[in-house]
Amino acid sequence: MRHFLIAALLLLLALPAAAQAPEPAAVTQLRRLLGADVQLSFERATATDVAGSAVLTAAVLRRQNETIRIAEARLEGLREDGIARLSLRGIAIGGGALTATLERLDLEGLTIRRPPGGAKVEPQHVAADLLRIEGWRSLGDTPVNIGAISIEGFGAGRVGHASMTGFELGAPAMVIADRLTIARVAYAGLDAADILSAIIAQRQPRRTPGRQSLEIEGMALSQAGAPVARISAVTLRGEISEGRPHTGAFALRGLEVMSTPAIAEWMQRLGYERLRADARMDATHDIAAQRLELTEFGISLSNLGEVSLAFAADGVGENVDAASAQSARLLSARLRYADLSLFQRWLRTEAARERIAEPALRQRLIQQSAAAMPGPRMADARNAVARFLRGEATVLELTSAPRAPLRMSMVTGKPQSSLDGWQNMFGLTLTAR
Repeated sequence: MRHFLIAALLLLLALPAAAQAPEPAAVTQLRRLLGADVQLSFERATATDVAGSAVLTAAVLRRQNETIRIAEARLEGLREDGIARLSLRGIAIGGGALTATLERLDLEGLTIRRPPGGAKVEPQHVAADLLRIEGWRSLGDTPVNIGAISIEGFGAGRVGHASMTGFELGAPAMVIADRLTIARVAYAGLDAADILSAIIAQRQPRRTPGRQSLEIEGMALSQAGAPVARISAVTLRGEISEGRPHTGAFALRGLEVMSTPAIAEWMQRLGYERLRADARMDATHDIAAQRLELTEFGISLSNLGEVSLAFAADGVGENVDAASAQSARLLSARLRYADLSLFQRWLRTEAARERIAEPALRQRLIQQSAAAMPGPRMADARNAVARFLRGEATVLELTSAPRAPLRMSMVTGKPQSSLDGWQNMFGLTLTAR
C-alpha cells in the first residue's frame, strides 16, 4: 500500500509538467521580434482563434535595468513586419531614465519596412492606422501628465490627423514659470512622418496638397500656482492646390500676460495690471508667378496700440533660402501703428519723472524728431511725426512704393547713410491721421 501511495504522488507531481500547454506561436514570434537583449515573462498566455494572436496577463519586459510591466496585453495578427492590433492595459515603466505609467495603449495597422543593410529605422519606414494613449503619468525633474493622445493615418505619403488633450508639464528650471498646461492640441491634413523625417535630415518637408491645420487651445504658464501668462487659442491654417496660389492664415486669440518681476516695474509705471493681445496673419504664395503677398499681419494690444504690416514681393520661389532671398523683389509695403493709449501713458509718466509739463516734453520730442529728419525731402515725414507727437493724430502709416521692383540684393549691397537715402530707395511716405 505504501509503495502505491508513493507512486501515485509521483504521478501527480509529474502531471502539471506533462499537461503544460505549449507557448502560443504569437508569443514565440514576439520574443523573436523583441530581440535577444529583451526578456519576456508573464503569468498566463492564451492563444486565440486568430492567427498570430494571444492574450498575456501580468507580462514583464526586461532589458538590463529597464522594466516594463503590463497588466494585460492583447496581440492580434502579429507579423514579422508589424501587427494588425495591439492593446495594452495597466502599463508601468521603470528602472531606467524614464519612470511612467499608462492606463492604456491601442495600436492598429502597424507596418515597419526594414531598410536594407540593417540601417536605422526612421519615421518614413513606419506606418500606422491608429495609435491611442490614455492616462500618461511620468515622474522625474520634469514630470509630464497627458490625458490622451490620438494619431491616425501616420506614414510617409499619408495625410493624417492627431490630437492631444490634458497636457501638463512641470518644469522648475524655467525662469518665469514652473508649470505649463495645454488643454488641447490638434493637427489635420499633414504628413507627420515626412515632417519628422525632414527634421532628422534637416531638410524642407514636402508640400502636401489639400488643407492643413494646427490648433492649440487653453495654453497657460504658472509659477507656484499663480498664473503668469495664458492663450485662449492659436490656429494655423493653409491650403495647397494645384494651379492656384497657396494660402496660409494664423490667428492668436486671448493672450494675457500678468505682472511678473521681469516687467512688473514697467507695467506699474504705465498703469497696467496685465497685458492682453490678439494677432492675425493672412498670406498667399503663387508658386508659378513666384509672387508672395502678406495681406495682413496685425498685433492688437488692448489699451496699448495696434501694429499691422502688409507687403507684396515677387521672385519668391517654392523653397526660399538665404541665397535665393537675394533675388526677391519688393513691390510694395505698408506699416501702420495706431496708438490706443500707450504713447499718452508713456508721455504722462516721463513728464512726471522729469518734473516737466507734458506740452514741454511734446515740444522737445518734436524738435528731436525734426533734427533726425533734416532736408526738404523729409518735410512731409516731419509734419506727420509732429502731428502725432502733439496729439493731433493717433495713427502713423509708413508706405513703400519703389519706382521699380526693389531687389533685396540692392538693399543689402548698397546700405544708405541717411534717412533721405532710404526714403529715395524704398519710395517711403509717412502720413498721420
